[in-house]
Amino acid sequence: MSRRVVGSLCLLAFVCVSARSGVAQTPAPQARFAVEILGESLYPLYATIPAATSQNSCSTFNYQGRLRRVTNANAGIEQPSGLEIEVCVQGDTFLITPIVFYGEVNQPLWFTSLQKLRRQALAAHAGKLNESVVFPEMEEVGLEPITIRIVTNEPRSPYRPVTRSEVSSVLIDYTPVDRREGMITLRNLSGKAVDAFRIGRFQEEGSREESGIGSYKSNGFSSVIAPGASHQMHIGIPRSGRMVNGVFVEAPKPQYMVLQSVLFADGSYEGDEQMAAKMAAKVFGAQAQLVRIERVVEPILAEKGPDDLAKIERIHAAIQQLSTQAGPETIAQFHTQYANFPAAMLLNAESNIGSAMKEENESMDGQFEENELF
Repeated sequence: MSRRVVGSLCLLAFVCVSARSGVAQTPAPQARFAVEILGESLYPLYATIPAATSQNSCSTFNYQGRLRRVTNANAGIEQPSGLEIEVCVQGDTFLITPIVFYGEVNQPLWFTSLQKLRRQALAAHAGKLNESVVFPEMEEVGLEPITIRIVTNEPRSPYRPVTRSEVSSVLIDYTPVDRREGMITLRNLSGKAVDAFRIGRFQEEGSREESGIGSYKSNGFSSVIAPGASHQMHIGIPRSGRMVNGVFVEAPKPQYMVLQSVLFADGSYEGDEQMAAKMAAKVFGAQAQLVRIERVVEPILAEKGPDDLAKIERIHAAIQQLSTQAGPETIAQFHTQYANFPAAMLLNAESNIGSAMKEENESMDGQFEENELF
């Protein structure tokens, strides 16, 4: 997709991203505190409280746990469908307010649809750092109370994965960030842009792969990692541990993270050949679908008269009607573009073209649908 169309979409539908890899950014103030929520799970849930911009600042967090109805709840009490936690910092005191929501939630667009529902703020409770706060008022709306603590945001988990790169041109490193996440940093030592990469995660050295993470070029941007630049991505910390005297003690199992393969913008690759071929198919499929999206979006953007919301609705409808099938001509173009791969590898990777086309279409369509909710 052309940069002109991407820019127009950003202005029209508010779907642009703020930064790309290799672009210098002003560091955000370091968050000092986090919300720790004890619920049905053995493992606490955490939400970072952004650094205060004023003496008295407030932040709101969505509760991601399952809402549990109290056993003896009155059958006539309506079941809330969502819960938010508002935390206001007032000096060394934290004022915490649960907010419940009623109505049907659109799960794929959970956050935005929640804002359209009827809401009810329950009684606020104050607490100091590391003090436990319980909300008995939740029983009045039929929910089991949850326990919340405000804690420091420094990394506390002993989780430290072993990292290794099977790619000579790109290095991988891991750094703890806070109680919830760590940061993977990939450094591109080459003079070529990286269009895709794949990281395998293993429980033991040489063991069978548990899961994988990665990224590939999409949404009309130039690359995942620019030549000589770095790419960072947040990853959640695996939760494992046990309760000791009523306190959860982190004891995550060690993990190995291996950068297995990278695909460069010129069609070359390093590392696992089959993975690189699959990534090439995903990059190709995403770009092919963006061309289709561009063809239906450009004429609508160029029209004079209809307001922005009307254009968004029409673009949303047009994207939904687009085909996400890769025909013979598209497949032939894929083989031509990546002719440096063995033909058998490309044949095995062809199915990834269609899946990438579908993902790209759903991604763009979802962004327009989300904006229609406001």
